Amino acid sequence: MTTTWDDLLYPGNANDFFSRRTFAPFDPSSGAYDQNNALWLAELSRLVYRHDIEENDPPPHPTQTHILEQAGCTRRQYFGSNITGTQAILAEFGGATPFAVLAFRGTEQEPRDFVTDLTLGRLRQREGKIDVHEGFKAALDSVWREIESALKELRCPVFFTGHSLGAALATLAAARRTPTALYTYGSPRVGDADFTASLKDIADIIHRVVDSEDGVTSLPPEALGYRHIGTLHTLSAPPAHNSFATWLTGWRNPPKFLADHAPVNYVDRI
Repeated sequence: MTTTWDDLLYPGNANDFFSRRTFAPFDPSSGAYDQNNALWLAELSRLVYRHDIEENDPPPHPTQTHILEQAGCTRRQYFGSNITGTQAILAEFGGATPFAVLAFRGTEQEPRDFVTDLTLGRLRQREGKIDVHEGFKAALDSVWREIESALKELRCPVFFTGHSLGAALATLAAARRTPTALYTYGSPRVGDADFTASLKDIADIIHRVVDSEDGVTSLPPEALGYRHIGTLHTLSAPPAHNSFATWLTGWRNPPKFLADHAPVNYVDRI
């Protein structure tokens, strides 16, 4: 299926959440990589882009809250900063084995997110000194107090997740409070080698999912001292159709290194 610019730039506008795939039961007892869990968390990382009443009045319908309820969970809390433009939701699933998911939103088409992405700061690269992306850290700081307070009230397994910028924020959150597992999708690099080393004790619960040639995962460059973290799980894209019609209309759709970053492709290819 062709990836559109809307799939990439406005994933929250979709109306096919939880309907593109069959979702097998989630296993909240496992911190190891689980394909069913990865699918659920990829879809939640896509759904968190959808606005609800806190951001749009009236919100788009069906609302994010309604979609979550249909999926069997409660939208426990929304977190948002008017300063940095950072957003996240905490969703709680009931049943015999309750669990919760903290999902961070990635980059939207608005200036504050671009400022966050581009505020790299400077990695000093001094041994023993942990350095992280300055913009990502400031974004998480702007919502962390409320998130930490909400997490303290939970008595169940909690999974952290996010796509793109949201993946970076989920990674920093895991460094502050250990989740049952962290699943990231299309994550940029977050910090230096010392930051990666600081999470070695929880490395087995950090799952970094990358779709084929997703270009965002190569940023910021290693040459600046940034390093990836977690076990890599690579997804495969379907073969390209190199017909004349595809070439003629190719400009209408994002190139592969961007198309592979679209949240919907993570859902479809797990």
